[in-house]
Amino acid sequence: MFGAVRQMMHALAEQEIRPIAARHDRDESMPWELMKKARSFGLSQTAMLDARRILGDDEGEAGGAEPRRAGRGARAAVIGAEELAWGCAGIALALGGSGLAAAPIARIGTDEQKQIFRDALQGEDADGRVKVAAMALSEPQTGSDISSLATTARADGAYWVLSGHKQWITNGRSASLYLVWAQTDPSLGRAGVRAFLVERGTPGLVPGRKETKLGIRASETAQVHFEDCRVHEDLMLGGKRPTSGLGDTKKMLDATRPAVGAQAVGIARAAFEYLLARVRGGSLRGAPLSGHQHVAFALAEMEMEIQASRLLVHRAAWMADHAVDNVAFASMAKAHAARTAQMVTTRAMALFGEEALEPGHPVDKWYRDAKIYDIFEGTGQIQRRIIAKQLTGTNAV
Repeated sequence: MFGAVRQMMHALAEQEIRPIAARHDRDESMPWELMKKARSFGLSQTAMLDARRILGDDEGEAGGAEPRRAGRGARAAVIGAEELAWGCAGIALALGGSGLAAAPIARIGTDEQKQIFRDALQGEDADGRVKVAAMALSEPQTGSDISSLATTARADGAYWVLSGHKQWITNGRSASLYLVWAQTDPSLGRAGVRAFLVERGTPGLVPGRKETKLGIRASETAQVHFEDCRVHEDLMLGGKRPTSGLGDTKKMLDATRPAVGAQAVGIARAAFEYLLARVRGGSLRGAPLSGHQHVAFALAEMEMEIQASRLLVHRAAWMADHAVDNVAFASMAKAHAARTAQMVTTRAMALFGEEALEPGHPVDKWYRDAKIYDIFEGTGQIQRRIIAKQLTGTNAV
């Protein structure tokens, strides 16, 4: 099964993504037409929920009365994520951006809420584009510190009234459905943080400015504002049953970070393969490039780090599929792969020299794309703090 996933996603990346990657990076535009075509490859905007059902990942719960059958979704996701990011990280994020909202819905949403998600993303929007979803978590002052969310949800009868601002939200301007995290009761601290499904057009939901970014430009990132936005209590994720509040967001990130790490591996691999092809056919001062030690050793270092990152990613995904606590490994996979992508693309830039600075050079694009992987889904520093706490039981300050 996993071999078929890799083969199909690589074909999509090679035949459909790479030919349009430079244009969408230059224009900072979403690949809407490809997003339609990708549905024939199983990459619908509801793919994460559909895949969990098809692969059996929804059967049983860890620690429940019935043993949870080992899933395959996390491993399939990291395989696909690497191949698509090898094609273009920005386009990969555009294709899978709705999965950021789908992940917590799949984990803790009610059956009715899962159906609301599916229904909201059916068909096309008023502009004839694929409907997408957005997860609204990050805020202007709380990029990594999600425990200090300023967006609030105030109870008003059978409704909740959302007020606040979100920033750096994938699909923020175009989404048909938003999953919004807000503080329902400051006295509860982290336990008071809950998520709400908010459909486009709900009064008080105001999509904001689209951001101009260094990399991953084919993926839309924008602000979203909530101005006394009223949502029914049935749209609180998980319903009225008790949840772990902020802990739900952390569990969600433990599930998605391996796939983010896999995307970073895909970027590193793309730059490495491009450099390796040049080295094999190139020469310097009359000798093959591969015979120069500084070049050969750089290639060896890149390959070691790419392989190590991939193994960490797959280990974290295997643990997620088998309901094994993967907190530390998810953070290690994400942090290590992000560092690898930056190291490989930086060294590739140096080895190509001035050529890599030419407009439209692929190594320049991979270099720019790589940086975000040390920032979003928790910075490298946050990942190291999580790993250290798992080792010592103490939060580093």
